Amino acid sequence: MSIIPEKYAGPALAVVATAIALVIVRKKWGSRNLPYPPGPKGHPIIGNLFDFPENPICEGFARIAKEYDTDILHLDVMGSHLVVLSNSDVATDILERRSVIYADRPRMPMVNELMGCSWSFSLMPYGNTWRIHRKLFHRFFNVSVADQFDDKIHKAVNVFLHRLSESPERFLKHAHFLTGSLTLSVAYGLNVESESDKFYSASEDAMSAVDIALVSGAFLVGALPILKYVPEWFPGAGFKRFARIAKDNLDHSANLPFQHVKESLQAGAMTASSFAATCLEELPELSKGGVDEEAIRGTASAIKSFFLAATLHPEVVRLAQQELDQVFGGVRLPDLSDKPQLPYISAVVKEVLRWRPPTPFASGSVHRLTEDDTYKGLFIPAGATIMDNTWATFRNESAYPDAHAFKPDRFLKDGQIDPEVKDPERLLFGWGRRICPGRHFVLRLLFLTVARTLATFDISKCLDGDGNPIVPDGKTLLELFRNPSQPLPFKSDIKLRSTHALSLIEGY
Repeated sequence: MSIIPEKYAGPALAVVATAIALVIVRKKWGSRNLPYPPGPKGHPIIGNLFDFPENPICEGFARIAKEYDTDILHLDVMGSHLVVLSNSDVATDILERRSVIYADRPRMPMVNELMGCSWSFSLMPYGNTWRIHRKLFHRFFNVSVADQFDDKIHKAVNVFLHRLSESPERFLKHAHFLTGSLTLSVAYGLNVESESDKFYSASEDAMSAVDIALVSGAFLVGALPILKYVPEWFPGAGFKRFARIAKDNLDHSANLPFQHVKESLQAGAMTASSFAATCLEELPELSKGGVDEEAIRGTASAIKSFFLAATLHPEVVRLAQQELDQVFGGVRLPDLSDKPQLPYISAVVKEVLRWRPPTPFASGSVHRLTEDDTYKGLFIPAGATIMDNTWATFRNESAYPDAHAFKPDRFLKDGQIDPEVKDPERLLFGWGRRICPGRHFVLRLLFLTVARTLATFDISKCLDGDGNPIVPDGKTLLELFRNPSQPLPFKSDIKLRSTHALSLIEGY
C-alpha cells in the first residue's frame, strides 16, 4: 500500500522524476550548465570503475582519449572525478597558467595518513607549510646555483664508472646505486660507499614501500578512505599491518640521517654541505621535509633506459662516440661545462627522456583542483584529480614523427639542438607551482652520466651460445602513480673501449 494519497501520487511521481532528472543533468553537465570533458558513459554508483585501463595505464588512457577524440579525458570512479590531459599545450593552459587552483595534491589515505608521508615535499598538500618548503627548495636547487652540486655529481658518476668497469653485468644495480647514494650525499652530506651502508639500506627499504603504496589499486583504502579506521586484526586488514611496518621504516630512514647531521653540526664536525644541514640551521621544525627523492631516483630509470637504447641502437653509440672523440681526442673525459660542444649527446639525453619517460605521468603531475573551473566550454569540478599523461604527449606523431622509434636526430637541425622541437626536458618535470625543483640537478646528472659512459664504454647486444645477438624486448614497467617507471631487466654487453679509457676513469 502506498504511503502517498492517491490524489497526490501523480504530482509526487512527477516531483521524484524531476529530481532524478536534475541529478542526471547535474551529473552530466556540472554545476555551471556545462558538460564534463569527454569520456566513457559509466554506470550508476561505480561510474567508470570498469573502464579504468589495465597496465600499462598511460597507454590505456591514451587509447581511451583517442577513442573519444579528446586531449582532456574525464572519468568518474565511484564519485571521484579524474581528468587526464594528453597534450602539452592543454597542460600549459590548465596546470601552468591556472596553477593557483591546481597546486593541491589529492588525498592519499594509504601513503600520507597511514604511512605518515605527509611530511614529504612532493606529497605535501598545498598550503603554508608547502610554500615554506618550496621557498627553501628553490633557493637550494634553482638554476642560478645548479652548479653548486657539480663536485658531488662528478664524484658519483666516476664511482659509477669504476663500478661499471669492475662488474659491467650489474649495470642496472650500479645505476640504482648511483642515484641512491647521490641522494643521500645531497640531502645529508653522507658519503655512501656500498649497498650495505646503513643509511642506504634504510632509505631503500622505505622507498620500496612507498613505491608499492603508490601503485593505483594496490590497496582498497585508496578508493574507500573510511577503511583506514578498520582495526589491524580485522580480516582483510593486511594493509594496516603493511602501513605500520612501512611507517616505522620511513621514520627510521628519515630520522637516522637527520640525527647524524644534527649531532655532526653540534659537534662542529659537519664538513659537507647538505639540504638537511640548511634545514636544521634555518627551519629546524621543518627539517624532515627531505629532498625531492622522486626526481633523483627517476634518473636511475632514465640511465637504465639509456643503456637499453644504446644496446638496441649501435648506430647511436657510434655517432655519439664520434662526437666525443672529435671534441676531446681521448685526452680527457667530458665535464658539465662541455655541454654546448656536445649537441648530439644532448639530443641522446632528450630522446631517452621522450622515448622511455621515467615518469610517464609528468613528475608531480597528480594535481587536485581546489575550486570549480571551466576550460573551452568544459566543466571541471572542484576536488577533481588532474593528471598529465606525458607518455601520450611524447607519442604525439605531429610533434614527434615516428614517435615509437628512438631517433636523437629529431632534436637536431644543422648539427645543433633545434629549438622548434618540443623539449622533453621541459615537459617531463611537471607544471606551475608543482614543477620539480630538482630538475636542473637531475638533467646535469643525466647528461654527465651519458657523456662519460659513452666516452669510456662500448655498448652492444649480448650473444647467445650460437653467436646470435640477444635482442632486448624493450618492455617497461608502467603503472599509474608509480614513479619512476622501470625498464624490465635485460642483458647488455658493456666493455671498456680501451685500456686508455680505464686510465681516464682512474685519473678522476
